[in-house]
Amino acid sequence: MEKKFTLKAENGLHARPATNFVKFVSSIPAKVELIYKEFAADAKSIMAIMSLGLPKDSVFTIRVESDKNEYLDNIEKYLKEHNMI
Repeated sequence: MEKKFTLKAENGLHARPATNFVKFVSSIPAKVELIYKEFAADAKSIMAIMSLGLPKDSVFTIRVESDKNEYLDNIEKYLKEHNMI
């Protein structure tokens, strides 16, 4: 399952929000990837996320390798609550 989002955070996905996002995603018992342009990064790895360098207004995809809709829904809820999308 996957869904596209647009990053609205003024400073893009920089260190502190990226770290908190990775901590949140790490609690999901499925493989999660953040895809930006043609690059897919392990969403449970801060180094992988930071290497993407997502700026404000970038369009990215979250892919969850699971049949449980709730995982992707929870990620979307997290991103909204933290004013990232």
